[in-house]
Amino acid sequence: MDPTPFLIMGTLFGVSATLAIQWFANRKVRKALRALEQAPAQPSEEVLLLHRERAEMGRRLAALEEIVTDRPKRLAHEIDSLR
Repeated sequence: MDPTPFLIMGTLFGVSATLAIQWFANRKVRKALRALEQAPAQPSEEVLLLHRERAEMGRRLAALEEIVTDRPKRLAHEIDSLR
């Protein structure tokens, strides 16, 4: 039996399956892009809350860096002055 028809049919099936997968993927991407275009331009409350928390953490980190990198004598003097 000649394998040529099986080779041709397999190739055609592979090409059609690949094209079908690509078509469905492109359709999904187009749908997602349309949904993004319709999304509101204002950030949500959750995003704003996360930005505020990030800013607060940045301020805290700056204070910790100042404490860690400060000279020990100056830090000890400030602690004693607070007592």
